[in-house]
Amino acid sequence: MIRMTSSEVTWTHPALSRILDLIPTEATSLLDIGCGRGIVGALCRIYRACRRLVGVDIYRPYLEFCRLHALYDELVEWDLRETPLPFRTAEFDVATAIEVVEHLEKSEGDALLYELERVARTVIVTTPNRFFQQKAYDGNEWQRHRSIWSARELRARGYVVIGAGGLLIAGRRIRGVSTLFQGFSRLMPGSAEFLLAVKRG
Repeated sequence: MIRMTSSEVTWTHPALSRILDLIPTEATSLLDIGCGRGIVGALCRIYRACRRLVGVDIYRPYLEFCRLHALYDELVEWDLRETPLPFRTAEFDVATAIEVVEHLEKSEGDALLYELERVARTVIVTTPNRFFQQKAYDGNEWQRHRSIWSARELRARGYVVIGAGGLLIAGRRIRGVSTLFQGFSRLMPGSAEFLLAVKRG
């Protein structure tokens, strides 16, 4: 059994409310790629009426946690480097990849995005706007960062991109200053701490 304490909650995405806003209220099915501990599933359970929520992750303890808390209707253990994904074309109304593509090599992330665009009518992606090496949280080696994605690259794929989180100063997050000017990050995704991108088919 997995036990969690509040001290284990070290970070949540600064754009969770914006991510939820991008999930249509009429969506009936959602695929959450790299679902982790199921924050997107939990939000959809509370605020959306999806009849089918599917979570996919390679890290079994995360899937066990999601199963324990009934955050998804279906859970799939899958290595996201392997494509095609085991889903039909246009099977889902929405697919989310929240802080996922940076954990793959660029070619693998590119292939994953094509697959998400194939299996869902709307695709929502978030990723850091700078490269930094991340620790293997929860003993999960898949948490390490392997690539960086730019607003320009995502726009070239047909995504609408906005900024989220703090404003980067000279490409770095500066404690206090970045947070103070985070209101500008939405309008200046190239200088934002995170990118939030959506593509509607």
